[in-house]
Amino acid sequence: MVETPPIEIIEYFNAPIEKVWNVFVNENGWSPWFTDKMYMELRNEGKITFLWKQLTLGEIVEDEGYIEEIIDKRLIIFWWYKEERGYRSKVEMSFSKDENNGTWLKIIDYTQVYTLDELQIKYGCALGWGQMLNLAKLWIEKGITII
Repeated sequence: MVETPPIEIIEYFNAPIEKVWNVFVNENGWSPWFTDKMYMELRNEGKITFLWKQLTLGEIVEDEGYIEEIIDKRLIIFWWYKEERGYRSKVEMSFSKDENNGTWLKIIDYTQVYTLDELQIKYGCALGWGQMLNLAKLWIEKGITII
């Protein structure tokens, strides 16, 4: 395995923590604002499934994972990106409110890279998280989706 630092992204949402939490952590996942279909079993060891089509030029991309830990309105840790070696990526999403009734979301993605040729996978994940947060911000703060 190639040692690489985790992807760390922080975003501020001008919305209460309950609203932000419920957009990211719910049975329907990140649909309709990011995924075409997603399902989360909201419990430790609960299954997660993902399906994208609109953001992948019509190619159907499916994946799965599971929730490692969930603490209401504070933290969700999950594994995803299933392959023959198991799950490639562990993700921590932590939520905190501020004094202005807004919410900070910090995402740490520990995508595993096995060869230097696979660095593109990690770069793709970083790009995807940035895109996802922009779409989430539009959905949470303005109530619109652009996919």
